[in-house]
Amino acid sequence: MTATAVTPRDLVGPVAMDIRGAAAQAEAERRLPRALMSKLKDAGLFSIYTPRGFGGLELALPEALAVVEEVARHDGSTGWTVALGVANGYFTTVLGREAAARVLGGGGTLIAGAPAFGVRAVRVPGGYRLTGRWSFNSGAPNADWIGAPAPVFEGEAPVMDDHGQPELVFFFITPSEAEIIDTWHVTGLRASGTQDLYVEDVFVSEEMTGDIELPAGPKPVWETPLARMPLFSLLHLAQSPPVCLGLARRAIEEFRALAMAKPVPFSGARLFETVQAQAGLARAEALVRSARGYWYGEVRPLWERVERGAELSTELLCDVRLASLLAVESCTDAVGLLYRLSGTSAIFQTSPLERCWRDIHTAAQHLGVQDGRWETTGRVLFGMVPGSPLV
Repeated sequence: MTATAVTPRDLVGPVAMDIRGAAAQAEAERRLPRALMSKLKDAGLFSIYTPRGFGGLELALPEALAVVEEVARHDGSTGWTVALGVANGYFTTVLGREAAARVLGGGGTLIAGAPAFGVRAVRVPGGYRLTGRWSFNSGAPNADWIGAPAPVFEGEAPVMDDHGQPELVFFFITPSEAEIIDTWHVTGLRASGTQDLYVEDVFVSEEMTGDIELPAGPKPVWETPLARMPLFSLLHLAQSPPVCLGLARRAIEEFRALAMAKPVPFSGARLFETVQAQAGLARAEALVRSARGYWYGEVRPLWERVERGAELSTELLCDVRLASLLAVESCTDAVGLLYRLSGTSAIFQTSPLERCWRDIHTAAQHLGVQDGRWETTGRVLFGMVPGSPLV
């Protein structure tokens, strides 16, 4: 099967029931079970962004996002974890090819990480020494590697770059070199394992580091289309929107099945026979279909420009951000509508609708799709500067 022939259902279908079957265990353990991780890797789900030269599928961005969406339809936390694979074709570009091959292995690697602004990276002969703690490292309990940018220090002061910003170094370490601090007790996406990490005087060799600049992103030393994307623009696309689209589709499926069977008290009818259920399902379907069409309709031309090496204007990036904001908001509204219509059937933790409701509200809290981004895009629509690097 060639990369161009792969569809989301081709990749996800063989492990769909494994994902659903492990969901309760994953929630309880607040990480994906090792057996499930092994199956996901064997199915190629952690290879969708990995360059073909390193053993990956290297799907085009819209196709990779559709895979994440399909995984999230079966389980939100699993979808969120698979979405982390974007690091394989993005952050590893700061490494030389030999070091990148070491990280990427056979292609199906999970790299966990987040901006490590609480870490001090001190230059020493042959590399850096790292000390500090940082948060929101999704996938940490399941990671093969930890990759993150950290500020470089000399003595007690950060080193400043030519733009007056702290100089950053992107480092890769093994999970055994970092301590997980268990902070991930949250509403939804519980199995994503988005934990704090701590490193103390950990040495990382220079070959396992590279350059990154905010907000532009990694400074690649080898070519891949994904690395042409600005950091914050790519990360907002890769996580919340496809996961929310998948969760909303699952909620529609679950509500329809529930409504076909659920009796309405004191009426003799079933829920699907009521006007509110019929109208509610139609509204939810319209919200999700329109959001999905609009979002992919903006992502595809963006990716075509990326592949051609064309300039990505602020206006274009904000158009995509706008579609992402609406996708997340519309999907959240759709799930909330169906949750309410389901009554007490949806309040139990055994209900897939309950999990969809929790997971989608957690995914919608991501920095890239928070309410403040409406202001950012609105400023650009007025011809103003964005006022934020989160374009």
